[in-house]
Amino acid sequence: MARKKDQRERRGDLIAATRRRIVDQGLAPVRIRHIAAEAGLSPGLVSYYFPDLDDLFRAVYRDAIDRFSTERREMVEHMSDPRQRLTALIRSGLPTGPEDETCILLYEFHPQVVRNPAVTAQRALLFERQVGLYVSVLEAGATMGVFRLQGSARSVASNLVALEDAYGHHVVADISVTREQAESYLIDFASTATDCDLRDPGAGAG
Repeated sequence: MARKKDQRERRGDLIAATRRRIVDQGLAPVRIRHIAAEAGLSPGLVSYYFPDLDDLFRAVYRDAIDRFSTERREMVEHMSDPRQRLTALIRSGLPTGPEDETCILLYEFHPQVVRNPAVTAQRALLFERQVGLYVSVLEAGATMGVFRLQGSARSVASNLVALEDAYGHHVVADISVTREQAESYLIDFASTATDCDLRDPGAGAG
């Protein structure tokens, strides 16, 4: 058991080291020697735990997806007000700014979606997990009579995820749209799509 625990910890350390390296220099230039230097290990030991560098990259991407999705779910699961839950989801789906580590990681892998089937599958999973979060909040709000959806919950949720993804690129790149503007645009869309004014200063407070 101790050996398995040590192996899990070492793999976790390598994922963390790779994550830091990708955030610092981007995905494309990263090689095993860079990860080894970041982790304070030999390149041979990195290859022992991850014989294929792409496997390590996929583990980093999967870890980023899990952390991003889990943090969003945990943020809203104890909230009862649908308006509060929806505005909290919107805010948590946007990068905090150009230095947002998790969002930088997620966007670094986007160019591989059209070329790497494994990344494509993980990207699809990320989309579905985010849509699922929105659908649960939208349907609950509609059931409570707070929202009057101007389309299916799936349609509204998919548009919200697509918008936060698109605006998030601008926020991370620090071009065209600020985080505050992106949040305002998303809340405007959500207000229209739910027939509920989420722009009220009290919406999402608490």
